[in-house]
Amino acid sequence: MYMLPGFTTYQEIDGAITVRSEIYQSEIEISDPDIKEEFYQVAQKGCDVLNTPMTKVLHEQKLLVNESDIKDCLDEYRSVLDKTFRVTLMPTEGCNFRCPYCYEDHLPTTMTRHLFEQILAYISDQCTRFENVILSWFGGEPTLCADNVIEASSAIRELREKHGFHYQSSMTTNGYLLNEKLFRELYTAGVTRYQITIDGRNHDRTRPHVSGRGTLEVIMKNIASMTRLPKDVDFHVTLRHNILSGDEDYEWYDHLAEVIGADKRFSVFVKPVGDWGGDSVKMLDICPDSEKDGLVQRHVEYLGKIGLQCDNNVKEPFSNVCYANYPNAMIFRADGKIEKCTIALDHPMNKIGYVDPKLGVIIDQDQQKRWGFHGYRETCAKCTQVTSCLNMKCSKNRIIDGIDCSVCDDFIPQTFLR
Repeated sequence: MYMLPGFTTYQEIDGAITVRSEIYQSEIEISDPDIKEEFYQVAQKGCDVLNTPMTKVLHEQKLLVNESDIKDCLDEYRSVLDKTFRVTLMPTEGCNFRCPYCYEDHLPTTMTRHLFEQILAYISDQCTRFENVILSWFGGEPTLCADNVIEASSAIRELREKHGFHYQSSMTTNGYLLNEKLFRELYTAGVTRYQITIDGRNHDRTRPHVSGRGTLEVIMKNIASMTRLPKDVDFHVTLRHNILSGDEDYEWYDHLAEVIGADKRFSVFVKPVGDWGGDSVKMLDICPDSEKDGLVQRHVEYLGKIGLQCDNNVKEPFSNVCYANYPNAMIFRADGKIEKCTIALDHPMNKIGYVDPKLGVIIDQDQQKRWGFHGYRETCAKCTQVTSCLNMKCSKNRIIDGIDCSVCDDFIPQTFLR
């Protein structure tokens, strides 16, 4: 049986149907009324044989495929992940904030110089073997170790110029120390993508400084300074807004729009606060599951209304593949542990290696593979979102939490509209 897989999309505009493959980027246009009718029949029911010019062309362009070929198409697409070296560094686990919903202990652990040099040497050796290198900074608060960030990022950027691999560097930061001077230094070193959390009018309560004072004013000044940078300074900042139950303060977005204006280098991501661990989060009014989707949707709609970019519904290729599921991904912690998931720090199933003071980086390959790809669901073949997740969203659910992942909550089937 030949069928239109989930990664084949189509739409009819001005009497012509455009059919496109999200994997192969192939595209055809159908305008003849009889062929359009045939296409809709095939789209809905599939076909047993390729016995018409239309079905043969669709098959040649990999828009219409045999069921047995879908896995091969997805495997070929997924091979990009095999060619990617994805590393997260936690240069310190200390933090200058005390957010009540944070699950980390914030022990004052910072990488020693020897450990940092061992890790940098390992990364420098590995990255020349891959087509794509992604270096992310996490914490704790990574800007507390800005010198290490700049040194490592600059070194990998120089290797990119020599070896030609694609390089991307990002940082998850609270933004408090990210003034214009530091931002420019990090940008020059190659760090161009950021996630900064701003919790609206609740911010000073949910994200206070370690001293107890508020932090919102300083962060907003730093963001405002970024907006004044020339437009050819190419960076992207995702402003994460963690919301509590009943948070309907949309006026905050009006204020944010006044600061960032129409600058497309900024976007907003709305996320309900969750219980990710720790005791202090239990004092917050967390959204019940029954409220989350509706509340987030109202926030998303308001963002669209006032023209702010929103990342909540972005379904770009690989956008929902968890970093921990990349086959060559790892997190280097400040004490030399090597783990997979930042949400499950110190869990025994999360550890995949360590840095030995003499031998260097030691990886347990069997444990590394446990976190990788573990097959497609039956529904993947017909899911329109398959290229964004490849059934690789969250292995923590499966490996650590023991959640039954046989049913996909995010399955979006094709809809055949005429």
